[in-house]
Amino acid sequence: MVGNLARVVMQIENHFAIKHSPEQVWAGLSDIHVVADCLPGASVSEKLSESVYRGAFAVKLGPLAATFNGELKIEHNAENHTASVSGQGTDSRSGSRAQASLNYQILPSQEGHSEVQITTDLTLAGALAQFGKAAIIQQVADRITAQFVEAFEAHLANNRAQNIDEAPYSDPSAQSAPPLDAGRLFVSVIRDTLCRWWRTLSGRR
Repeated sequence: MVGNLARVVMQIENHFAIKHSPEQVWAGLSDIHVVADCLPGASVSEKLSESVYRGAFAVKLGPLAATFNGELKIEHNAENHTASVSGQGTDSRSGSRAQASLNYQILPSQEGHSEVQITTDLTLAGALAQFGKAAIIQQVADRITAQFVEAFEAHLANNRAQNIDEAPYSDPSAQSAPPLDAGRLFVSVIRDTLCRWWRTLSGRR
């Protein structure tokens, strides 16, 4: 029964620094295709309107693989470098559902660099939700953010090095993003948690 499905509701907060100007970071984050290319497991398949897109997010957790297909709505405010992103998706195989509302702001930092602050309200229901606890999901989100920042930094640096205008984006429907291996991330988080616990315990002796 639907009412018996596992369900996780939580808020995730992240922030990260980018060694590029707020204008450069804003231009990159305002391009949904750039974001999808840098975000593990994400892909964009269709533009439905100026602010609505159809896409997917693929995730693998041990033997369980899910691809959340759905729609994404983006609203930008260029005046203060803020944006809101809302979307929901369903995996037909596992019956898992995800719904998220994300808000971010780009702030100037020292030396002309940028700081990005993100708040996400997430609801996860179904088979994948039974693996999720708030503390673990927060740490996994931190790892995903770190991977995104690394790829995004490389994208901005490459554009700057080439010193060319951005070319028209190729058809994203012809591309297939590899799934996010959440299982590996979970194992990594648990391993690091146990290591910190052991160091703390050993230090008390």
